[in-house]
Amino acid sequence: MVNFSDLEKLPRYYSRSPYSNEVRTQVFLRSDVERIALEKHGGQEALEMRRKLVKEMERKASIDKFTYKKLAKEIKLACNRDRNKEKPIVSTSGNWRVGPGRVVMFAIGVNSLNMAAKAVAWWFTGSKSMFSEMMHSVADTLNQILLAYGLRFSLQRPDVDHPYGYQRMQSISSLISGVGIFFLGSGFTFYHAVQGLIVPHGLDETSVYGAIAVTIGSLLSEGSTLLMAYREVKAKAAESKFDSIRAYLESGTANPSTSVVLLEDTAAVLGVLVATGALSASIWTGATWPDTVGGIAISGILAAVAAFIIRTNTDILLGKSISLERQEKIMRFIDNVKIIRGTYDTKAMLMGGGDSVRLKVEVDVDGRELTRRYLETMQLDVLLAEINTIKTEEQMVHFMLKHGDQIVNTLGAEINQIEEGLKKEFPDIKHIDIEIN
Repeated sequence: MVNFSDLEKLPRYYSRSPYSNEVRTQVFLRSDVERIALEKHGGQEALEMRRKLVKEMERKASIDKFTYKKLAKEIKLACNRDRNKEKPIVSTSGNWRVGPGRVVMFAIGVNSLNMAAKAVAWWFTGSKSMFSEMMHSVADTLNQILLAYGLRFSLQRPDVDHPYGYQRMQSISSLISGVGIFFLGSGFTFYHAVQGLIVPHGLDETSVYGAIAVTIGSLLSEGSTLLMAYREVKAKAAESKFDSIRAYLESGTANPSTSVVLLEDTAAVLGVLVATGALSASIWTGATWPDTVGGIAISGILAAVAAFIIRTNTDILLGKSISLERQEKIMRFIDNVKIIRGTYDTKAMLMGGGDSVRLKVEVDVDGRELTRRYLETMQLDVLLAEINTIKTEEQMVHFMLKHGDQIVNTLGAEINQIEEGLKKEFPDIKHIDIEIN
């Protein structure tokens, strides 16, 4: 309705600005502005017509702006889809040849062979222990296929829907694996073993010797997988400076896929030993109950392993915190930065995948130290000369706004340095949120 040039002759007033980037804002009296508008447009009726015309123009501009934003959003989504189709995985090179990928794939191969051998042995002997071991291998094979899927799925790039990535998929697949071990591995074998107590079965001695040979072969193959998983976990535990493998597994920082394979193979080796002992006892005593008791013992081993897997992965999915000792190290690192007066409300949460932490921390900034950092980047004689040129309030406001903005930029640069230092000192911290208290 009016231009800035129309307001030049009006008296000006200053008020506290509601915006954080301004100290004061310039205002005019409403009555003065309305009087200028009426004089410019020649009366109230002409002013109303002008107002309707401006509103119509603004409405059309708003529609055009909305259409443009919608089109830009569709183009951006299409580009993201194309980019994700072209390269959905962060890195596939070597994923199945080293680390957790190698352990999982090797375990799938070994357990598939053991499953087939134990199925043949159970078919010819009817042994409850051998049935338990066969179901154990079936559960292990299916679960490790699930782990392989979760491991690969977790390597996808972060996107709009999942800005922190897909690493929790490893914990999800491990949790499902634990549930599968409990119901399919433990529950079904327990039912079958108890059925053997109610309805005793006979064992063919010749077939039992063949079954014992199968268990010995399984012991060697399961032992090789266990050794591979043990070495992988031991190396990671030492790298993360844990005193024991158990402490490493309970901390939640172990890779879920590798830890599940380690626990499954530990249970497999124990199960094979129990099955071998149960079959041998049945041959020695001529009774079937040792074989049945062996089946129940194997189901108990599987239940214990499943409970541990479910508990540890549930903690991660619920947002398990890292140890207090590591949190204190992080706080000390931040407190050692000169511009930081104090660190509060530190939250460091595991994100899944075993080696990813999300950190949120509130800091109290020392304003004097921050200003000193800013002054170190300035030529003080030039700054003093600029101060001496200030003669009016408007010049003073301009001076304060200019240097206030630059001090905020200095704060941003200092925060960036803190984040870089944290990621260098603690490589497992992938996402950092620093809030100014």
